[in-house]
Amino acid sequence: MRIDKKNIIQILTGLQWSSAVAAVVTGVLLAATLIQTQINDPIVNSDFSNVRQLIERNRSDQTLKDEVRALDMLARKAYFTSMRQLKSGTILFFAALAFFLITWNIRTALSPIQPKRPARKVLWWERQTRNAKTTAFVGTAAIIIVISLGIIHKYELASALLSKRNAALDEGEFSRWWMNFRGAGGVGVAASANVPMKFDGASMSGIRWKTEVPLEGHSSPVVYGDKIFLTGANKESRKIFCFNLDDGELIWAYDVKVPGFDASNVPKVDRETGYAAPTAACDGKNVYAIFATGELAALTLKGKLVWSKYWGTPDNHYGHSSSLITHDGLLFVQLDEYDKGKLIAVEGKSGKAVWEAPRTILSWGSPIIVNSGNRRELILVDNEYVSSYDPLTGKLLWNRDCLQGEVGPSAAYASGKVFSANEYAVAAGIDLTNTDEEGKPPLLWKVRGDLPNAASPVSVDTLLFLTASNGVVTCLDNRTGTTLWTHTFETGFYSSPIVAGNNVYLFDRDGTLHVFAAASEFTLIESSSLGEPVTATPAMLDGYMIVRGKKFLYRIE
Repeated sequence: MRIDKKNIIQILTGLQWSSAVAAVVTGVLLAATLIQTQINDPIVNSDFSNVRQLIERNRSDQTLKDEVRALDMLARKAYFTSMRQLKSGTILFFAALAFFLITWNIRTALSPIQPKRPARKVLWWERQTRNAKTTAFVGTAAIIIVISLGIIHKYELASALLSKRNAALDEGEFSRWWMNFRGAGGVGVAASANVPMKFDGASMSGIRWKTEVPLEGHSSPVVYGDKIFLTGANKESRKIFCFNLDDGELIWAYDVKVPGFDASNVPKVDRETGYAAPTAACDGKNVYAIFATGELAALTLKGKLVWSKYWGTPDNHYGHSSSLITHDGLLFVQLDEYDKGKLIAVEGKSGKAVWEAPRTILSWGSPIIVNSGNRRELILVDNEYVSSYDPLTGKLLWNRDCLQGEVGPSAAYASGKVFSANEYAVAAGIDLTNTDEEGKPPLLWKVRGDLPNAASPVSVDTLLFLTASNGVVTCLDNRTGTTLWTHTFETGFYSSPIVAGNNVYLFDRDGTLHVFAAASEFTLIESSSLGEPVTATPAMLDGYMIVRGKKFLYRIE
């Protein structure tokens, strides 16, 4: 078919009206979504206010709390999905509108509407010049609008697309399982309150199984589905183990041998750190593990190599110990060294580096990921600062100078606040719901006392719990830093405390589990002995916990 001016005009007319219909339909859907979003906003919804009041009147009803948490999670997921749809639809609306204006101007230029009584004769070249200017002006304005909207919403849209493309599990599944160090987000709060607390290692009472771990390590267990993942290492060998959750049998063991690794340059590590201090991470598709040697490997859940990397021998005098964590298809690797450290986001399925942020001060803590209200934040500590990064881009969002010494504990988070602590330094609270004159979250308080040198703090509601290596446990009001109580146990702690329901679970170095109330007054509920030392942090799930001792792995239920 011969394409002439008439055919082009017909095509442009069709495109013009198609884009007009698309703009109208998108506009109507945007209006409906906006109304629905306003009605269902979980922050201001009166129904949720009534539910919160019901919880306040029944604070001891754990079943009610669990049901409300589940309902609240669903409501928030629906709300933020609507917000992403609203932002994406806005771009589509302006794109359709811009396309309509451009095709309208081009069609008008090719087939202008002649006035019945022109005041003067308009020359053909003058008319084309005028139409061209109009088209250029309208088109440029439309493009600027679309690009501006794209820039405004690029983080949300890119995050949604990345999650759609790469993420293996949603947040509910991550909360259900124990996918990284200290559970969901790395903050040490279990999703279930149904966690056992009474057992005896000598008689195996309350213990379903016990299995020997082939290689030593201080890394903690990771649980997903019917599998437990654990690492072990020494100077000669680095391995990733997979155990059966049901009976504790070893399913597979992978011997990590990363190309480029210099076996003659194995780093010296502190005895209390070892070669397998970092805890592995799982995203539902792969399991990832890193060692003090700088070797990182990604395996399928069946133990097949997906990719591996060698970052070089870390220049870190105790040995690398920062654990891994995943989010939205990305694996976050904290490689702290003297003056040349870095935080790296790696695409989980390919091993490709997505972004890299410099880290000039080292530490031995691990990253956590929190939802601070209107955004996700990747929060790290070092020997001077608490720092927050955009997990999508690696941009430094803020940092606070509130630490010192050789920092091992990770940060804690609860109720819009971040907390840090380190032995011979201070504990500090940072308010993420406000900003100061510098645009940073303000420092709420600083306190001194018996502070941790390895175990990370944990916070829930208005309480913050700190566990020191000398056996002192301190409970602070996390709003003011006021000490509510202290209690001294006979043995100190390297394992981090975990909150499950209304209780705090804490293993001491001798392997005794102390369970006390997560309350403003100290109440010891139970103490149970495993029978061997414990330095790793347990994985706590619905009805059972997985504990790594010095030589054995246990399922307690």
